Amino acid sequence: MKKYLLSTTIAAVAFSSAAMAQQQAQAQQSGLEEIVVTAQRREEQIQNVPIPVSAFSAEMLAKRQIVQATDLERYVPSLKMRNNITSPTNISPALRGSTQQDASLIVAESPFGLYVDDVYLGRLNGNNVTLADIERVEALRGPQGTLYGRNTLAGAIKFITRTPSQDDEWVKAEAMYGTYDNYKASVSVGGGLTDTVAGSFAAQINGKGGYWTNKATNTPVGDEDNTAARGKLRYTGSDVFDATVSASFSRSTNDALQLTPGTTPGVATNRQYRSKQVVPLYGNPYVVNRPVSNKSPSPIENNPRGNTKQWISSLNMTYDFGDASLQSITAFVNTRDFFSTDFTGTGGVGVTVSAANGGSLGGVVGATKLNADQLTQELKVQGEAAGGKLNYLVGGFFLQESGDQRFGWAIPGPFSTTQIQAFTHSYSFFTHNDFAITDELKATAGVRYVKDIKKFGIQFQYVGPVAFLNVVSPQAPVTLKNNYDKWLPKFGLDYQVPTSGAIDSMLLYTSIGRGFKSGGYSAIAIGNLNDARSPYGPESNWTYEAGMKTDLLDNRLRFNANYFYNRISDLTLNAQVAGVAGGPSSFPVQNAGAATIKGLEIEASAVPVDGLTLFANSALLSGKFRNLRPGSAPTNALANYGVAKAGPPSLPDYTLTLGFDYRHDLAMGSGDSAFLLGADWFHSDDYISSATNELILDAYSRIGAFVGVALDDTWEIKASVKNLANDKTLSTGSRGFLGGFLYLPPREYMLTVKYTM
Repeated sequence: MKKYLLSTTIAAVAFSSAAMAQQQAQAQQSGLEEIVVTAQRREEQIQNVPIPVSAFSAEMLAKRQIVQATDLERYVPSLKMRNNITSPTNISPALRGSTQQDASLIVAESPFGLYVDDVYLGRLNGNNVTLADIERVEALRGPQGTLYGRNTLAGAIKFITRTPSQDDEWVKAEAMYGTYDNYKASVSVGGGLTDTVAGSFAAQINGKGGYWTNKATNTPVGDEDNTAARGKLRYTGSDVFDATVSASFSRSTNDALQLTPGTTPGVATNRQYRSKQVVPLYGNPYVVNRPVSNKSPSPIENNPRGNTKQWISSLNMTYDFGDASLQSITAFVNTRDFFSTDFTGTGGVGVTVSAANGGSLGGVVGATKLNADQLTQELKVQGEAAGGKLNYLVGGFFLQESGDQRFGWAIPGPFSTTQIQAFTHSYSFFTHNDFAITDELKATAGVRYVKDIKKFGIQFQYVGPVAFLNVVSPQAPVTLKNNYDKWLPKFGLDYQVPTSGAIDSMLLYTSIGRGFKSGGYSAIAIGNLNDARSPYGPESNWTYEAGMKTDLLDNRLRFNANYFYNRISDLTLNAQVAGVAGGPSSFPVQNAGAATIKGLEIEASAVPVDGLTLFANSALLSGKFRNLRPGSAPTNALANYGVAKAGPPSLPDYTLTLGFDYRHDLAMGSGDSAFLLGADWFHSDDYISSATNELILDAYSRIGAFVGVALDDTWEIKASVKNLANDKTLSTGSRGFLGGFLYLPPREYMLTVKYTM
């Protein structure tokens, strides 16, 4: 806490001092970029929105080197966005203490909503969104159920792509190449096609060669090749009616994720360990063993690989009545995901080590095929009343999702298969209203009702000789149906402080809101169906929030801060349970108990001189369980790993990002040319990686930087680097059964050329 307070105080003082020293010398009113967001489903300047929102324009995304969804965790307070242990396209998200770790399952539920152009994406498979032709990203924190229709327990992340219009024509192209054969090529065009229709098209290919080495063949592994395309047609022939049809496709082929085998010398299997105590089995965290071997059952393949495809199509129509508008958003999403992977990095061959060094590496190979169809429909009316004092929104949201998933397991030879069928029927009604009591004081009130109807079926078969078959419970198919519903209110007040002098604007706000994430099912069945027979219940929370948003010194200094107090009920967490009669472990999802999460989130930026932008964001977090259910993973932490006081996972005590962007105009060419420079430093304190409390991920830092030149506002050439210090940072993993470790990428250099017209 001392280090956190010292660093944030120094940063804030430095920003303020630099800005104040330069402000008097500046004649012009240039300053921070104004960002317009649609966080409350209408266009507003971000500093007028009484919600904690992190927003990034296209230019900011490029400067911060945010190229996929997982990059956001460095710049959004309290957010964790990591790959799970299956595929580069799958993410395991966490925000403010709520998390989802079994992201590859068809029944997984995200703790916050993911949206592309207001289309909800229910599957975490394939949603490590590669950012192509993105106009803006908005990350909302806290329950947002009165504004959005699905799973906004802890917030919502919105990816807004560029929409064509008659008066905006553009052509953009970009090419990049870097270390490990890292490459990217993209093109985006848009503008008027006829007097009444505008269109746009964007396409991108990107990927890289692997930075892991296959010990068996001494060749690189870890390749990724991705393709994405999006087309939009917009009707512009009416002043009151607007309609946009959008269709997109993305595909990723890869070598799956490479899990490094590791041991913990001197730390027994029944004791908690830290990431720095993990010793890679082959001496290097980027070395794995992948001999070609004929694995079965289906869908396991000879060598680890992944293939994810996603189609998104939508029709967005708005009719303007004057003081109100009616909007309909109809969308269809199909997600197909396949991976076959070695979870231990040993080539599917069990490696035995002493218990004092972390136990045996099980040699577990698993594979899955998933196919999910999602249909959503949203209708909402919003407008003004009472002479402009009342802004109201009333909406309804419908979701239907169905799909199936098949697993195969080898431990290390053929072991078991499962077949899963899942169906969700969800509808919500919500309203969000704010009323101007005075010119400065505004009250907000809203409520959402949600009901989910879920069906789940799973079948299990042993496919190999299993010594303990006769002592486990019968493996009859499981069929379940459950209904979940909840009322979710929200109340708030915000006050625009009358300003003068150095204060340009100041918004104070407070709110109380309830969040909800639906219940579901434990579907990782490797040795039996015991876990699948009992569903877990919904997770909900009450979040109490207070914050401020300030612009200072002629829009040269911005300081936003908010404090939240989050009381979670029935927190859903993944557990690892010892197998029956010596069989493999099971991995149920549990309602572990109640928890309290508190946090202070800070975002600051400053323009002390024209061309130079300083920025910082930070989160100071604290979490504890108020009570725990008997048998849950945190409850068993003392007996299993000697942890006397278990805490919620994915909650570092603090995170901190500091950075700058600099642009210096150059007298060259016929237009605006400039020298470009930027860097940022991200630091995270250590935190518990999972509910079992077995592994602590040690504190780590990542540094990114770029240098380049812009020519005539048309060409840009930039050299950049990620992980400048080449830190070898462990991201997730475990010992023993399914024992392998995933490391973040090593240092990567890139050269990018961009053309804009």
